[in-house]
Amino acid sequence: MPDPDRAAAQAAVARIQRLSDEHWWTLHQVCLLMRSETWVGPAGRRFGDEVHAAERRLRDLLAEAVTDARQKLSTAPGRP
Repeated sequence: MPDPDRAAAQAAVARIQRLSDEHWWTLHQVCLLMRSETWVGPAGRRFGDEVHAAERRLRDLLAEAVTDARQKLSTAPGRP
């Protein structure tokens, strides 16, 4: 019989992965618009820099959450 705690941990990892996949592209459309110079001038460039930085931070945090969850699952007691 599978360990209920391990099953819950596996379900949590799967949910974290799904959420990461879902939100990975959240800022992508805005970044594409910024690359095509939708907004111009100094304020537009600043906003574009902020949006690109926010996308990088978001993706770094999502990747870190998935990696951390998988690492914790791999060290959790119970059968793999």
